[in-house]
This record gives sequence, C-alpha cells and structure tokens, in this order.
Amino acid sequence: MGTSSFAQAVRNCIDVELAAERFYRLLAESTDDAASTKFLNSLAAQEAEHAARIEALGKELDAGELPRYSDPGVESVETSPDWAFVDGIGYPDALALALQNEEHAALYYGALADGFDGVVSEFFTQLAQDEEQHIEAIQTRLARLGSVARTAGYSNR
Repeated sequence: MGTSSFAQAVRNCIDVELAAERFYRLLAESTDDAASTKFLNSLAAQEAEHAARIEALGKELDAGELPRYSDPGVESVETSPDWAFVDGIGYPDALALALQNEEHAALYYGALADGFDGVVSEFFTQLAQDEEQHIEAIQTRLARLGSVARTAGYSNR
C-alpha cells in the first residue's frame, strides 16, 4: 500500500479511538453503578491516549498530511452504537460490551498490520497488541466478578 493509504489508515485509527472514547463516556453516563462508571471513564481516557499516540506515531513514520475524514463506518470498529444510550447498564454488561469492542479493534488493527510491510506493519501490530492488553484486563475483571458472584451465591445457600 502506498503512502496515501497509510495516511488514510492513520486517520481511520485516530477516529476509531476517538469514537471509542466518546462511546465509553456516554456509556459511563448511562449507568448508576459507580464501579461501571469508573471503569468506563478509565477506558475512555485510555482511548484518548491511544488516539494521541497514533497521531504522533503517524507523524514519526511520515504518514504525510492526514486526510480530513476517515473512511465511512470505521468509527463503529470499537463501539456498539446501539448501547451508547442504554440507561442503568450494570458492571457485568459494561464489561462484556467493552470486551466485545476491544476484540473488534484488535482484529481491525491486526488486519491493517497484514496489509502493510516493515515498520508500518509493526505500527499496526503494536496497536493490536494494545487492544489485546485491554482484552486481558477486561477478562480478568470478568473472571473476578464471576468468582465473587459464585461466592455470594454459595453463601446464600
């Protein structure tokens, strides 16, 4: 892929991360659960950091002038638009939704890595690995939550 394709991919990735930030902030506002709100706001902050890092790395790798707009549909890569305004979402559902979104993002960045060579491929591979770290963190939280639920269930018997 040529330089302009790399520039478009960088623009797309920035917009993916910014859309995820907005989504997680809206979702955080939709829950009355303090743990969910804290977790979702933390994810939103991480997504904003990713967007800034992607832009900086794009400049470092000389993506050139980025297009003004991302490709249609890329903003939904790491979001679930139907869930953005759900009121009263609980922690387990928020975690499951976050896991699904992060998995989609990891696949997206992995596909981009496969479409380029050399340092550009490494750039997208690193983004996929960042999403994999989010996946692991969310899976750990879900496992702990499941363990707590099972323990609470056993104590009620």
